[in-house]
Amino acid sequence: MTRTSMLAASLLFGSLAGIMFACDSGDAVGKPCETAEDCDQGLICDVHDGQGTCQEDHGHEDGHEDGHEEGHEGEHEDGEEEGCAAETRADTYAVGLSKSGSFVTASFVSADPAPPVKGDNSWVLSFSDADGEPLDGLEIVVTPMMPDHGHGTAIVAEVSPTGTPGEYDVAPVNLHMTGYWEIAFDVTAADQQDSVMFGFCVE
Repeated sequence: MTRTSMLAASLLFGSLAGIMFACDSGDAVGKPCETAEDCDQGLICDVHDGQGTCQEDHGHEDGHEDGHEEGHEGEHEDGEEEGCAAETRADTYAVGLSKSGSFVTASFVSADPAPPVKGDNSWVLSFSDADGEPLDGLEIVVTPMMPDHGHGTAIVAEVSPTGTPGEYDVAPVNLHMTGYWEIAFDVTAADQQDSVMFGFCVE
């Protein structure tokens, strides 16, 4: 074998050895583990979402698993608080819930279902003046709107007197989408106009 051939063979052997060493080291990193004892010396067992792999020590083994889980738990808890549970603008339904404008006060007599839900709702409300006297002969326009989405509903709520002074049936109040709704009552009495609004979050 010539000197040139021997040099080439030596270089080839060195390259193969380097590749084999790199492969062996690479196999150790990323190997599944439960504790650091499952990993080669100098590596740690890094746990994410309950699954551990052998990794080089990047300085956050202590408390990493707990911190990671706590972070996910916080995200989960935050998720549970979203929606109507976290809605601060909504009124809490109860018989007698009332809102007042400049001259009219509207109060809930009943709601079916109670509290209001996604879909069609039937309400009975009483309307009175500043002295608490029932108001008959009102012209009432009901407008449900979702302020966060900028739309209402195509279904018009019909308003009709119940026969009891100052009381009116309102149906259907169509809250067709999950979320926060504002239901405005625009009231006209003779030459006076007023408006009151109730807010409900439905699921």
